[in-house]
Amino acid sequence: MGQDWGISEKVALLDEMNAIQQMIVVGIYSANRMLEYTSPGYANYGRSVVEEVKPYIDSQFRTRPGPQTTGVMGSSLGGVVSFYMGWQWPQVFGNVGCLSSTITHKDNLVERVLQEEHRNVRFYIDSGWPGDNYEVGLSMAMALAERGYRYGLDFMYFAFPNAKHSEKDWGQRLHVPFQFFAGRPAVVSRMKDAWAASKSPVC
Repeated sequence: MGQDWGISEKVALLDEMNAIQQMIVVGIYSANRMLEYTSPGYANYGRSVVEEVKPYIDSQFRTRPGPQTTGVMGSSLGGVVSFYMGWQWPQVFGNVGCLSSTITHKDNLVERVLQEEHRNVRFYIDSGWPGDNYEVGLSMAMALAERGYRYGLDFMYFAFPNAKHSEKDWGQRLHVPFQFFAGRPAVVSRMKDAWAASKSPVC
């Protein structure tokens, strides 16, 4: 039995601080994470989230269903499947979080970033150091930068000194991706940029 990340407490605290937009967090239990979170099994898992889980949530709650306000996030292999889902369905998931993730496991997602077309997705990547998937996390961050993703805008990468591969450590830094994806200043800035881009030039 894994340790609780304390997600409810983190979201409540950030909301009390007025630091983030209101959000709905949906936890999905995997009966077989080695199958569902890695290639090729994660194709069926991702499709079920896109075609069944997300439509159900959107039908039952007051959501903003577009990709800019929809994200997927996980740790370890959960980060692998999260990156895959964002890369495979960028029209659904505009925000992807990968904590301590073995991103090159079975499907080399770093190579996909380097070889395939740019996705309009924002990525949060992190790792502990040493020994907590530090090298692959840094490799992914470098690949994103090489392909033109802008640090601080399109992606964030952090290495946390002495952090372990554990639920306790992931829970302690969960506020970072939440604020990157849904922080009030960041959201206002993105809305302003989208509004400016949509304006027709004056002739």
